[in-house]
Amino acid sequence: MRTEKGVRLLFQKSPAIDRPTAVWTDIAQVVLPYTYFSDVEVTSAVSLYDTVRRGTPLAVSEDPSGPVLSSVTGAVSSERVVAHPLYGELRCAVIDCLPAEPDPELPAPQADPFTAEEICEAAEWAHIIDELDGVPLANKLRDWQQHGCHYLVADAVQVQPYESSAWAILRDYAEQVTEGLSLAALAAGAKRHHIAVCLSGQRRRSLALRVGKDGLYQTDSYYPTAELVRVSHKGGKHTVSPKETVGRIGPQACWALYRALYYHEPHDRCVLTVAGDAVRDPQNVMVPFGTTVQEVLSRCGLKQDPSYLILGEMMTGTTAPTQDIPILPGMTCVLAFTETAIRSVQPRNCIGCGRCAQVCHQGLLPFEIARRFGNMHYERLGQLEAASCDSCGACSYVCPCGIDLTSIVAEARSTDSTILLEMEDDPDA
Repeated sequence: MRTEKGVRLLFQKSPAIDRPTAVWTDIAQVVLPYTYFSDVEVTSAVSLYDTVRRGTPLAVSEDPSGPVLSSVTGAVSSERVVAHPLYGELRCAVIDCLPAEPDPELPAPQADPFTAEEICEAAEWAHIIDELDGVPLANKLRDWQQHGCHYLVADAVQVQPYESSAWAILRDYAEQVTEGLSLAALAAGAKRHHIAVCLSGQRRRSLALRVGKDGLYQTDSYYPTAELVRVSHKGGKHTVSPKETVGRIGPQACWALYRALYYHEPHDRCVLTVAGDAVRDPQNVMVPFGTTVQEVLSRCGLKQDPSYLILGEMMTGTTAPTQDIPILPGMTCVLAFTETAIRSVQPRNCIGCGRCAQVCHQGLLPFEIARRFGNMHYERLGQLEAASCDSCGACSYVCPCGIDLTSIVAEARSTDSTILLEMEDDPDA
């Protein structure tokens, strides 16, 4: 359904959203990179057949976010290079897991409150990476300290069709996520904070009983423009003034921050939504980083080999060429589809209906950008501000002609309003 704000996507979160989160501690093998940056030089800190404990640094590097920590206790059995669709080419250690150790008991809260610096140091020590943007949490907290953050929001909206990992972590650890958000707000210097969700009445009410009504904000479900906080000139609950800065943090990052401070536990696992029509048992699972997509899909079961494997959500995810890819920070959804599940429309010429312009949250004219780009009117693209496109995919989703407007606008954006042609030397010139 089209709206003036964006597009309302079909709700495809069931049955995964309705099932308990499966916590997998008996993973047989993980594949972990020495660094998450393919262009950073690293020196391995472990050798073949070494036994490493959970939380052990795997390498020494110039990586500003610090070394990757082992997510399991096990033995290094080999080393290989992985071409990861999201991270690039990564040199990885393959670790055969030993039986998992039980989680520690929750210690009593300390008598003295944490300081902002202690919270930042804990985020840095635990190597917490925010699932929303892949940025180390310590870097975000210190940036907010320096430049200001008036309102901090744990963004658990997830308006795209399939993913429900944010709801799963809130359902299982609502109190810990809330406390982690409070700690992050303290470190960032934010005076106010809340959790933003887009949930049905029953789920929202049950969550509000645990975190408090003032700590929860229900937004709309329009993609991709769901508001995280209401802008107001008068102030009040869940509102900011136009001049105030709003920071976003993932609920899993909040949970990891809580566990780093109270459990002294590194950020080494995530909750992942596994769904799609090729999956026999769609569900949310908690797995150590380094668990392969192949093992995740094997445990959830496949009805048939998927024709499309997507890391991330349907609208903005990245196609994966193989299942032999490790789950790494920032990955919260894996979708496996058959051929019949993907809408197949034979592209036709634009009919000028304007639906793409109606749903564009940046106020662009995708059909006009595509027309000018197709006619090679590159010098006119600057007026249409194609550079403002964030590739949300809403225009392609609503196009009745099956035109991949998102890709065309992205290509037009890359021309920067100009195009350079390599001309051969003319001997007659």
